[in-house]
Amino acid sequence: MTVEDLATSPEAVAEAFLAAGRTLMGMSIASVGAARVEVTMVQFRTLVLLADEGERTVGEIGAELGVNASNATRHCDRLQKIGLLRRRRSTTDGRVVRVALTTDGRRLVDEVKAQRRAEVLQVLERMPLRDQVGAVHALTAFNRAAHEHGGGEWVAPQEVSPPARP
Repeated sequence: MTVEDLATSPEAVAEAFLAAGRTLMGMSIASVGAARVEVTMVQFRTLVLLADEGERTVGEIGAELGVNASNATRHCDRLQKIGLLRRRRSTTDGRVVRVALTTDGRRLVDEVKAQRRAEVLQVLERMPLRDQVGAVHALTAFNRAAHEHGGGEWVAPQEVSPPARP
């Protein structure tokens, strides 16, 4: 496929991004699977959210991940049991329980991200420099159009959600 083909076929561009997404998702799944502690993808998403955004309530975690509060509670229970997060009562409202990463939780997130980065770098090293530069430009523009803002790699902004069907 040539650049001219892409310019005349938005579907081809979409397919190229979907293929890249599958590749990156496979790398993500493999890196979480290789972690020293067994966690699910949703549990890892929870850890990443806490690493990127800081302490949260379980309700906020559920809302940000798009799961109900009872599912978020179960994920947090498991992560607390294996020492990756901790709970504490809010200092301003005793009814509110806040959740944060432990040192081990932060270490796990950093290790998995480092593994993922290494895998991406291996792929990039097989690409010519001009293709790497082109990929950076394309992905930067795509992220900007999708309102991606850096650290929130797991949370889809509302602006990108498909419109409701009548």
